[in-house]
Amino acid sequence: MDDLNQNDDNRRGTLLIVRIIWLALLVGQLGFGAVVYAQVKAGQAGDQIQLSGQMLAIASGVLIGAIGLGYYARNQSYKKHWRGNCVAPPGFFQGNLILLALLEVSSFVTLVFVMVTGQLFPMILPAIASLAVQCVNFPNGLAMQDAPPDFSKSAL
Repeated sequence: MDDLNQNDDNRRGTLLIVRIIWLALLVGQLGFGAVVYAQVKAGQAGDQIQLSGQMLAIASGVLIGAIGLGYYARNQSYKKHWRGNCVAPPGFFQGNLILLALLEVSSFVTLVFVMVTGQLFPMILPAIASLAVQCVNFPNGLAMQDAPPDFSKSAL
């Protein structure tokens, strides 16, 4: 019985830590985004340079790579730490940390490009998409809940 309570405490603690990290990363992106926006509006950011199209393509590529690699790495971490019918807390923590960090990098690369080019739109779109993906991946802890698969429902 003590082992069950210890495991539940580990799950709750891990979930709380991942949620705090998730929130801190969102606040960091929004804060840096506000600084970049203020500099672009004040005209202190870089001049309209000719490479803005290439920078937008690079930022979009980084976003696509971060999403793909992040989900892949999180799933690999989940598989490595699969115990019974759920993911162990260390695997949940590691997998979500990797995904959130990659999305953070994508957002910051985009915001730096916005600052360098001095162009807000459409340059900001990959950062907004990265932020949206990060919001959708709010850590709810369902992967750590022990639930046997339900095969009784028909796939039709």
